[in-house]
Amino acid sequence: MVSQNKRRYQEGGFDLDMTYITENIIAMGFPAGDLSSGLFGYFEGFYRNHMEEVIRFFEMHHKGKYKVYNLCSERLYDASLFEGKVACFPFDDHNCPPIQLVISFCHSAYSWLKEDIENVVVVHCKAGKARTGLMISSLLLYLKFFPTAEESIEYYNQKRCVDGKGLILPSQIRYVKYFERILTYFNGENQPPRRCMLRGFRLHRCPYWIRPSITVSNHNGVLFTTKKHPRTKELMPEDFWFSAPKKGIMVFALPGEPGLTEVAGDFKIQFHDRQGDFYCWLNTTMMENRVTLNPTDLDDFDKRKLPSPGFQVEVVLVDYDGSQPPKPKPAAASTDQKSEADSSTGTIAKENNASPAEVSNKESASNDKDDVFSDSEAEDGSSRGRREKVSRNVEGTTNAAKASETRSVQKEASAAASRIEKVSITSEQGTARTPDAAPLKSGVSSKSSSTAAPPPPAAADSSMSEFKAIAADASVFSFGDEDDYESE
Repeated sequence: MVSQNKRRYQEGGFDLDMTYITENIIAMGFPAGDLSSGLFGYFEGFYRNHMEEVIRFFEMHHKGKYKVYNLCSERLYDASLFEGKVACFPFDDHNCPPIQLVISFCHSAYSWLKEDIENVVVVHCKAGKARTGLMISSLLLYLKFFPTAEESIEYYNQKRCVDGKGLILPSQIRYVKYFERILTYFNGENQPPRRCMLRGFRLHRCPYWIRPSITVSNHNGVLFTTKKHPRTKELMPEDFWFSAPKKGIMVFALPGEPGLTEVAGDFKIQFHDRQGDFYCWLNTTMMENRVTLNPTDLDDFDKRKLPSPGFQVEVVLVDYDGSQPPKPKPAAASTDQKSEADSSTGTIAKENNASPAEVSNKESASNDKDDVFSDSEAEDGSSRGRREKVSRNVEGTTNAAKASETRSVQKEASAAASRIEKVSITSEQGTARTPDAAPLKSGVSSKSSSTAAPPPPAAADSSMSEFKAIAADASVFSFGDEDDYESE
């Protein structure tokens, strides 16, 4: 009833959602109808494979020679029904397993098959199609039935489905290819997950109706979501996606921060959109720092209502060891600037007397640029330019005051004694700092008022103005690679 396009086993009085992929590898739908799989699983027995019929089939054809592999994370049953020969390698429907789970499954299945030439492995998920296809295609590679993932998947699809559409989810196909790479380059051994920082995204040839919110997660839970992050949770997606200088490209990142979140190994990116969600699973160890995905590489993108010809998603990572300190947010920077502006003249004079090492350290910190996404360059186009302008104004005002006082002191010094002249010169140097501090304080206040937005009535307004200010500077969209960006 629910086999749809899947081939059924209809011999010897049996009619089961089951297919022999090879003589020793069987794919089937979930064996339902037993209360050990829950009330819903019990009623599923009326339209899926019934547990009693499945048991009768294996007792008749493979008694003592079969082992069942359950891939369902949502459904279990009593293993004693299959003489205890049940192994669970669970992961969610329409998703990908951890790479290590694929490797462990292949090791387990191979160990069982090599014990006896008549042994068979029986693999099922709920429908016995996609998740089952991922694992069986990987097993066929492991057993060297086929040299490439494409050939293995094609064989499985033709054997399992009448229309050849068994394993079709792009991310699940990608994971079979990942496993092929592990077999080819790493001798079948899983590699330590590469730690990366997810910097952001660019949507190429993006129509105006695609403005998604974003969730990044792994097998342990959510790592980042625009719906809860302090800088985006009050904004609509239209307000945190910005047009890059090149037409048709939309960009999302968190300027001033190392990135969206740290990722290592398997991770999922889900885009929530009015026209329908789409998503993908990736693995940091198996991918480059920059990967561009076409619609055929994105899960469920083909279910969207409006066409998007040429649409692509670019995912940008940077290697990350956890030692990079998070950059201050613009809002925090504005608060610090305001605090400096309100400080006393004596405090500013103390800062002017800072040691060369301290000054060097401050300059080094302020000049620390992000070479990947060019967030700090966005500040260059706004606040840094204003800082330089204020600095020139302060310097000019101070020099004028010093010149005026110097001329006055020189007139007095011509009629005074040598000792009195020295005292006057010392006094001149002391009073030179008084007018020096005043314009500096005024200049800092001017800088603070020009860079920091007035206190908003709501947090959303502050976040909005912050993102709008950043969007005005094209350098934030360069990802630090101008040549490649211009050549696209």
